Amino acid sequence: MKAQVLAAVVLVVAASCSPAAVAPRAPSPPPDPAISVAAGAGYYVTRLIDGEALPGNERGAPVTPKVTADFTGPPTSNDWWSSLIWQFDRGGKANPYSEPMFAHPLAMQAERGGLAVAYPTEVVVEKAGYSYPFTPDLLVGAAGLDAPDTRVARYSDWTVTAAWGDHFRATFGHGLPFVYVEATGGRARVEPRGDDAAWRLDGEVATVTVRGHHYGLFAPAGARWVRKGAAVEADAPYYSVAILPDGAPKTLALFRDHAHVFVTGGTVAWEYQPDRGEVVTRFQLATEARGGKPDATAPIVALYRHQWLHTDTPLTAHGYVSPRGAMKVAVAGEVATRLRYDGVLPFLPLVDPAGRAALADRVDEAWRRGDFVPPGLEGKKDTYWTGKALGRLAVLVHLADQAGHTRARADLLRSLQNELEDWFDGAAPHLFYYDATWRTLIGLPSAYFSAAQLNDHHFHYGYFVFAAATVAHFDPGWAAEDRYGALVELLIRDAASWDRADTRFPFLRNFDPYAGHSWANGPALFANGNNQESSSEDVNFAVGAILWGTATGDHAIRDLGVFLHANLTAAIEQYWFDVDREVFPAGFDRAAIAILWGDGGRYDTWWDSSPVYIHGINVLPLTGGSLYLGRRPAYVRRNWEALVAANRGEPLQWRDVLWMYLALADADGAARRWGDRNAFTLEFGNSSAAIEHWIRTLRAAGGLDPEVSADSATALALRKGNDRTYLAYNPSGAPLTVRFSDGMTLAVPARSYAHERKPVADPRRPIADRRTR
Repeated sequence: MKAQVLAAVVLVVAASCSPAAVAPRAPSPPPDPAISVAAGAGYYVTRLIDGEALPGNERGAPVTPKVTADFTGPPTSNDWWSSLIWQFDRGGKANPYSEPMFAHPLAMQAERGGLAVAYPTEVVVEKAGYSYPFTPDLLVGAAGLDAPDTRVARYSDWTVTAAWGDHFRATFGHGLPFVYVEATGGRARVEPRGDDAAWRLDGEVATVTVRGHHYGLFAPAGARWVRKGAAVEADAPYYSVAILPDGAPKTLALFRDHAHVFVTGGTVAWEYQPDRGEVVTRFQLATEARGGKPDATAPIVALYRHQWLHTDTPLTAHGYVSPRGAMKVAVAGEVATRLRYDGVLPFLPLVDPAGRAALADRVDEAWRRGDFVPPGLEGKKDTYWTGKALGRLAVLVHLADQAGHTRARADLLRSLQNELEDWFDGAAPHLFYYDATWRTLIGLPSAYFSAAQLNDHHFHYGYFVFAAATVAHFDPGWAAEDRYGALVELLIRDAASWDRADTRFPFLRNFDPYAGHSWANGPALFANGNNQESSSEDVNFAVGAILWGTATGDHAIRDLGVFLHANLTAAIEQYWFDVDREVFPAGFDRAAIAILWGDGGRYDTWWDSSPVYIHGINVLPLTGGSLYLGRRPAYVRRNWEALVAANRGEPLQWRDVLWMYLALADADGAARRWGDRNAFTLEFGNSSAAIEHWIRTLRAAGGLDPEVSADSATALALRKGNDRTYLAYNPSGAPLTVRFSDGMTLAVPARSYAHERKPVADPRRPIADRRTR
């Protein structure tokens, strides 16, 4: 009661000298109908007036998709193989083929004479990272092949088919130890790229060992491989080439049996199962039988660590080396994984009443400051820095509501709406442009080549969607399809469309379902393959989709976000954090990487090599969707200690974000640091209200409880000692009852949070680890 009285006093004082109320945004001038398309009450433009070509190469010239005449469907970008479809000019020199493409276990690069194939097993370890460089073992092609370029004939969710002219094509992809070849215009030809090649020819089957890597070549029955100098050729209109896990005859026999089950594509599907708190992800391979053993109808596939840890698919004893740790082999046309889903919230609710006064005070400070969406650190309001400001503002709206500061909530919310509407009106200087060539929505002004190269759309738009979901909670009419909901949905579709029938956007542009994470670079223009920094901003997009789908009642978008969140967090734990110490190679002693590359990982960022930024970029923004970072408290401590050691002292920059991360394992330590702080500049996307409330809540209620799941996408449980605190969020207009897996139920009124603390039924029982099955 004392805390409530004090909070009321704070608000009375605030009201007595409060700033003027934020007014609704003035209407924009009518859009030009010749270049504008309506999306509800918003607009986007389809032509730029006196603007540069977007997307474009480094000279500002337009880039068109490099596809065959029979290519169908929307072109895509931001994939592991994107250098095939996007010819990027560097230094005025064009590469009409491709950069190295790391599919795992194989890596490939298109050349004039065919497909160079490698099995990267030799690792290079440095203080700043590790890599498995592309060193080709074979050139897979056809006799006399001399193509002017390589084009994309078709692609699927994780495979691609490349074409060299009209008579040679190759299909390859994630998890495929085979390359499947159509060579209708000439004799099949495979040439070794190493001086130590050792061949063995046996009719339609040939084997070759290059650099210690064993390959099998499989032509149709009746064909015969023969030596042609260092190479081999065969009269074969199709064939397959496989990297063999070893040189044993039994292994060759297994691959020979399945060599003519040609993979033509792969399709992902997902199912959110709220009653189990899990997501089932199914990877279905499309195949075409090309003869071979009649009962060998399934292809051979290799699974990443985050997949084989969570599948019931029978695995063989075979495996491969990869930059993502050991891959395991299955013979299966479909693989399913079952991943935990912990639940997300916009932010943590007020579980400690004693903190209401402090929260009201911090919100009041932010409200009085008034500059809610300032220019970013580079002095402009582009999609990234505006997005970060929107994210900070959205959290403050929720915190003002929890603190009971109704004036601040109204102004903060109106400011959020005004800024979003400014970007959604189709009028300069802030607008969205739809490019029909690449089927993408580009926010302008752009940042970090998000326009020219289509980089980082999921990072930028995740903040916009998170902010829009906050508006939807308090003003559902604003989020209706005929108002601004239609444009928010377009942002989601651009980065991760769930709708295969929507030809305006490619399916899951940024997200790579087999790899379990997104790719940031549009063209994949690097010799190291594609890359992604800031795994946590990838998760932020998923959180925004979950909250938007829940607030608007769109279960398809909600389930998309849940699918993304479950797969992302599983992949991040393994490949960015190496929580089990099974992925990073021997000699690389870092606790985390900041940039994941196709060929490895870097302990570095794109803009600064400070350990503070390297560790912090995988943390921000801290929201109610960030609790996955604390699944392994022991790892949080290890990561923190590694940061302090590498930094030669505790962080000064971004200390607020990193203290919030530390609070997931040591809330008392985080609270002490926050209480003893001197004046410093907060990370741009953060606020004092969020920091203090986050640390206080975790100190009172503990960290994420891995034993308990909920039948709602926006509910979870925290645990401290023998007490469990159940949290739930309901942005809908009707009351909700959430059921937890331990039998607890929690009633949540419409458009509100709810929480309840109870003792754990059997505190002597150790906490189960639901991460692996």
